[in-house]
Amino acid sequence: MLNKKIKSVLLLGVYSCFSIAADTNDAVVSSKEVKAIESTKGIELDEVEVKAKRRTVITPLPGLVIDREQMTTNVQSISGKEIADSKSVNITDLMNSTMQSVTINDYTGNPFQQDLNFRGFTASPQIGTPQGISVYLDGVRVNEAFGEVVNWDFIPMNAIASLDLIPGSNPLFGLNTLGGALAITTKNGFTHNQLHAEIMGGSWGREQAQFSNGFNNGKLGLFVAYNHFKEDGWRDNSPSNVRQLFTSANLRSDYGEVSLTALNVDTALTGNGVVPYEMYEQDRRAVFTSPDQNKNGLEHYNLTGRFDLNDNLTLSGLTYRRSVKQGAIGSDFYDGFPAMSNRIGISTPLCADGSYPDGGTNSDSPGSGCAGLLPNGVLSNSNLDQGSKGLAFQLNHVTDKNQFTAGVTYDTNDINFKQSEMFADIGPDRRLIENSSYYTDYGLIAAEFPIVRNRLTGSSTTKSIFLSDTWSPVETVHFTLGARFNHTRVKNYLESERGKALYQFDNPTSYFDSDNDRCAENDSDSEARFICTKGNYLYRSFNPSAGFAWEVKPNLVAYGNVSRGARTPSVIELGCAIDRTQIVNDVNFQFGCAIPTSLTADPYLKQVRSTSYEAGTRGVLQSFLGNQPLNWNLSLFRTELSNDILFVPLGRKNRGVFDNFGATLRQGVEASFSSTWNAHRFSFNYTWMKATFESPSSIINPNNSSNVVVDSQNYVYVKPGDELPGMPNHIIQASWNYTPTKKFDMTLNMVLHSSSYVRGNENNEHQPRAATNTVVSGTNRDPYDYIGKGTIPGYAVFNIRANYKFDNGFSAFARLDNLFDREYATAGNLGRTPFTPASGGAATDSAGFNYNSDQWKNTTFIGPGAPRAIWFGLSYDLDWKSRKTKLD
Repeated sequence: MLNKKIKSVLLLGVYSCFSIAADTNDAVVSSKEVKAIESTKGIELDEVEVKAKRRTVITPLPGLVIDREQMTTNVQSISGKEIADSKSVNITDLMNSTMQSVTINDYTGNPFQQDLNFRGFTASPQIGTPQGISVYLDGVRVNEAFGEVVNWDFIPMNAIASLDLIPGSNPLFGLNTLGGALAITTKNGFTHNQLHAEIMGGSWGREQAQFSNGFNNGKLGLFVAYNHFKEDGWRDNSPSNVRQLFTSANLRSDYGEVSLTALNVDTALTGNGVVPYEMYEQDRRAVFTSPDQNKNGLEHYNLTGRFDLNDNLTLSGLTYRRSVKQGAIGSDFYDGFPAMSNRIGISTPLCADGSYPDGGTNSDSPGSGCAGLLPNGVLSNSNLDQGSKGLAFQLNHVTDKNQFTAGVTYDTNDINFKQSEMFADIGPDRRLIENSSYYTDYGLIAAEFPIVRNRLTGSSTTKSIFLSDTWSPVETVHFTLGARFNHTRVKNYLESERGKALYQFDNPTSYFDSDNDRCAENDSDSEARFICTKGNYLYRSFNPSAGFAWEVKPNLVAYGNVSRGARTPSVIELGCAIDRTQIVNDVNFQFGCAIPTSLTADPYLKQVRSTSYEAGTRGVLQSFLGNQPLNWNLSLFRTELSNDILFVPLGRKNRGVFDNFGATLRQGVEASFSSTWNAHRFSFNYTWMKATFESPSSIINPNNSSNVVVDSQNYVYVKPGDELPGMPNHIIQASWNYTPTKKFDMTLNMVLHSSSYVRGNENNEHQPRAATNTVVSGTNRDPYDYIGKGTIPGYAVFNIRANYKFDNGFSAFARLDNLFDREYATAGNLGRTPFTPASGGAATDSAGFNYNSDQWKNTTFIGPGAPRAIWFGLSYDLDWKSRKTKLD
């Protein structure tokens, strides 16, 4: 609170402080306002009382900011300065350590490919993960149309001015806003009029170089940011390389502003995925198989404008074009090895003891098995070419009692996807190696030529109308009403290979006959290689929202909100939707999808609908420690989903289909407080959350020990109340910052997550070594099978960072992660491994592959957390405005 006489010559500074989002510290004052202020020089004004309000941009387009006292949900924000101080290399790492109700799952083992979870909803770069958070970059929705995924490697940290996490289904944001929206605003030459350069290096061969520079002449502002990151990775064969370039040009006048931004990204990310936990206990650096690599390219261009029609009315607009090219290669063991060993129609290669290469009982001639006669690995290749473009317009009308926003958006996407598979050998280091001799010796075409599994082209077009109004009938009471109408059309054209096993491609005459490389004309056309289908789906949704905020007294606000949201099925979900026409007598004969490397016919899926509720209080407790204020909040949240879309396994490794599961629920309580005391600053976040299935269902999964065999299928029964995988019940983030001098500060941070279930344990009933020597539907189960508990244990990780500022603009910093070298995991799934100890004379090779499939084990795979690591860096900052002032 300020209460003193001021002269008009100071009015510009006061106005600048409180006319902007406090998270960015960026003054936004028009030339008209400057001239009006200058014309009052020499006039002494009456006493003015100014109330400082923290403001946050909550609309995708510029032109409207909302006081935090008026917000009807628990909006969280991070400023550009906080981002820079954190020394985080990506958004997921930053949010995991600072934001309430946020956790991460690392299924890939790469820092740029982690799942971000917020209140039980996910934004992930992984196809097959249910997505529930929309992400906006300067007003452009960057959830990719192919699978609603978010590529975190496409967002440069040193170009971010602020980010805001808005819970619930705010109608100002578009599709996929089920659990919340993440709105990211970039820097420009007016908001960041300074030069910054930084280098960092240390553990795992990590090297990072960053550079940014922004300046303006009062009307034209220019900004550029470049980031180059590379490392060898802490696990075997896991290098990454990221190059990001962001540029912007801003033109300001008395009537508004026009901005043009460009983002160009080139990355090569290796994430060798989850590993059996018993393998991890022997060697923390171990990988299951490799390589698993994504090469991504992005070209993103965005033109935005804000025009001040009068003192109360603003018109904003944008148009954008976005091009994404991705190439991926994935490696795995070939789970069809037993059937291939016992194949029909190919010459019969026998081991020295007369058995087949697989010595399991599924073979016609069981025995020890032998290596080197047939391939035991499979390489999956995929290529995605995606183009997006769109435009949006937004009208803002602000008066003393109303803040009204209305707008329209149009977004369209075109997708071209292709995937193929090849045989390979698993080498001594678990790296897959192509071997064309299997084609020469046995006619296995997939050993020499990639087998095209699918070609998919598709498009989606969404048209939306939205509006929102915050009405303040009195100064302390604020009502917000809003709604959004979406109209989405999704089209598919799919050429899907019939589903033959890879080893069944053994007839070169038929395979290379161009007459057979076509779509089947009917069911009896057995010569055609592809089944081709078209899909054309229309989705509509109306999503209203209502909320209130009541300033009960100074520094105490009560609020509540209810909202509806929607997510339409993505192109790949419709391309890999369950085909119930192929389910006969409870036996599912569908081939399924090896996400993202195989698709099936594309039947209809319903859109997901959400209803979100939130209520809470927030405030400031004055004179807490040494007369310092204590900021706090307490929120209760609940989101109900219907027709939730999940990736459902079909019993073959990594294969399944997308299906409307039914109802799911996320609910919980989140609380936080922060304060300072002398040279100390501390904060504490706590969340209790429960994410559950609310509809009964059956899932085919032989890797879950509680499965029940019915008609040769291994069913797992999910019932209401079972918890969703990967979602811990308890989340804590705590931070303590110590600043003894203006030059030096250090921060100790703790992240704590309680235990969670792994994927595949959706019924929460998997038990380690649960089966005994009892016969279940004719199957004699190994008493030492089903390794692991099917859960991820809880953990707490401590991190430290320190910074020292020199007098000449240079700073030295250090970051130490996992201070106590805690062994932990953030993700996992139930699976099967062939890398098991051999017994009874079973053959193995240098990679540890067991050639008796009866000795393969069901186990718990985990995504291990990184060990202790330290990095050092040097940065340089130069404020052009301060330098000019000194020179003047």
